[in-house]
Amino acid sequence: MKYQNFLSFQKHLKEAAPDRLCPIYLVAVVDDFERAQAMDEILQYFSSPPDRYGAGHCTLPNLMQAIETKSLFGETVIVLDEVEALSKKEQEQLMGPLRHPAGYVVLGARSKVPELASFVESQGVIFDQLSEKPWDKEKRLVLALVEKARRVGKVLAPEVAHFLLERLGPEPALLMSEIEKLLCFVGENTAIRREDILELSPVSRTSTFWQVAEKVIWERGDFAFFDSLSFHALLPILRNQLQLGLTLSSLIEDNTPADQWGAYLPHLFPKILEKRSSQAARLGSGYFQKGLHSLFEMELSSRTNSTQYQALLDQFTAKLYGW
Repeated sequence: MKYQNFLSFQKHLKEAAPDRLCPIYLVAVVDDFERAQAMDEILQYFSSPPDRYGAGHCTLPNLMQAIETKSLFGETVIVLDEVEALSKKEQEQLMGPLRHPAGYVVLGARSKVPELASFVESQGVIFDQLSEKPWDKEKRLVLALVEKARRVGKVLAPEVAHFLLERLGPEPALLMSEIEKLLCFVGENTAIRREDILELSPVSRTSTFWQVAEKVIWERGDFAFFDSLSFHALLPILRNQLQLGLTLSSLIEDNTPADQWGAYLPHLFPKILEKRSSQAARLGSGYFQKGLHSLFEMELSSRTNSTQYQALLDQFTAKLYGW
């Protein structure tokens, strides 16, 4: 079974819980923040906390053993994110224990995994937003902002929500962060107005986040202080820079001709490509691999046992720079 509408997916979970939940779920969503939200929506219906894994940060035998091992202290709940990092052969091998898991398995993917998705659809449920059109995403985000305000007794007119989206861009984590601040900002007022957004919200904070992430990853700079509501908006931008660095450094170390790099890289202006390739050659692929692993650990800690976000950022840079 496959769902492409989040409200329909939520309805399915509510009606299926607690006795008719599927043993396997696949959440295929590009945006890290929204994928984590959808996965957490599933996890709330289980009585035991999950064991979390990142496909690029653990071995396949360990994953397979975890899926097959019944917990002695409650339900077995396994979360495996970034399954697109597994090779096609590894995904096929993973299907073995997935046919008879010891409990529940929640998979996450930020890109298409056709064979694995086909298998999960025959065994469980898929929530898939990979093919969502930009205009449908904007409409969905506007409705989500309106609903978030409504749940705390505030009015946010759709046209005002759309103005906020136009001002900040269609970045879910950033929008949710900003609406939280606006809800506090308006105090006892019953509505969020366009004037409130103009007073509190900058034209775009995304560019600031990109500048901070670039400085930290490429130049070993420091994090400016980020409040707790902005933390999760920064994570996908850090990941983007680390993945770019890993791709560039790997191409250089493999002696891949520069005229063939275009097949592996997003579009970059020539001067930026020249600068980043020079930095990637100096830092090496090991630096970016360590960064991705440290980022995964930081994100995992932030979702399980720590809300000390500034300390997590400091710990991340310490691991990345090898202090």
